[in-house]
Amino acid sequence: MEALQKKIISVTLVAALVVLAVAQIQKNPVFTGAEETQSVGKDTYSQAEADVIFWYDDASYDTFFALAAEEYFKETGTKVLPVYENSTEYMTAVYDKTMQDDGFPDVYLISGDNLEKAYLYGLVAVNEAADAYESAAKNAVTASKYSGKMLGYPLSYNTCLFIYQNGYFEKAPASMQDIIDYSNENEPGENVEYMVEWDVNDAFYDFPFISNSVTFEKKEPQILEVVYEEEMYQKDLEFFEGLLSSFSVNAETVSEEGILENFIEGRTLCAIIDTDSLYRLEGCSYSLTKIPDLNEELKTSVCAMTEMLVVNEFSEKQKQAADFAKFATVSMAEELHETSGHYSVFKNTDADMVEKTAYETYEEAVLAPNSQDAKDFWVGLKETIAKYF
Repeated sequence: MEALQKKIISVTLVAALVVLAVAQIQKNPVFTGAEETQSVGKDTYSQAEADVIFWYDDASYDTFFALAAEEYFKETGTKVLPVYENSTEYMTAVYDKTMQDDGFPDVYLISGDNLEKAYLYGLVAVNEAADAYESAAKNAVTASKYSGKMLGYPLSYNTCLFIYQNGYFEKAPASMQDIIDYSNENEPGENVEYMVEWDVNDAFYDFPFISNSVTFEKKEPQILEVVYEEEMYQKDLEFFEGLLSSFSVNAETVSEEGILENFIEGRTLCAIIDTDSLYRLEGCSYSLTKIPDLNEELKTSVCAMTEMLVVNEFSEKQKQAADFAKFATVSMAEELHETSGHYSVFKNTDADMVEKTAYETYEEAVLAPNSQDAKDFWVGLKETIAKYF
């Protein structure tokens, strides 16, 4: 009888413990089935041998490329190993490693203005999946071509936009002259220190001020001619000088980080920033538009950069590398902005007004020429602007 009682008590305790355990798991689960599968998938990916090596030189893509590689592995079983190559001479590093046959990339990220250099190095294979980019921005396709051939797999873009504080302007300023007039007629708030800010030390942001007087002409590969309309160019520079006399711009202290901080804190009313920085303003109340003209006579255009993946012509795994390049740029397009802050060359299906404005601006922008000669233009513009400070 005593043994039977002990057995009943024991069974009851076990049953109670099972109930408590189940309740605890339901209340505070360690992982779901999906999480377990994902964990196993990551473990399998991390333990697998690399099939394709992928290089990139911008750390802001870390999360995105890691995710793209894992998702690609799940779909194909092919492991792509993303490698962040932090080098001031990135293209030279790609070339040297390739020539040495020493762990060189099968596919790598470049900016479109380096496409000619990569091609002349012999490091770019033709993109055989051009049809996959028919719905991408036209400028993205153009930037990915060289010598009549589609080479790059366009990923993202960067161009300039104009942002301004809500509450100061009834509508977007139509010109820089309007902003000068506004500052002459209105007393800024107590906290306001700057009317307009932009990184004057970076020619990318200075380009709109002389854009209407400059044309890039590439009549044949490897030869770029920069054509100036001299009379208009002088008018642009005169307006630029007048603009600087109207507003306080300190070339020695200005920085992209400082401009964003000043704008967020309300110390700056207007700013020229790039599309890669827009994610920093999420949660802020502001308006944005395309860069205003200088005045009624002097129009403006912005310049645009396009980042793309290219397949190394020397790779023995070109087919796999090309398939990943297409996957990362097309199939993963809607994951790009959330994981990197960059906008895809494919407009998101539920794009907000910020992305729509950025995308339209990119489509109308002057593409940074994919020529080695372009460096002379950018250096010259920076030196010209520096004379005014």
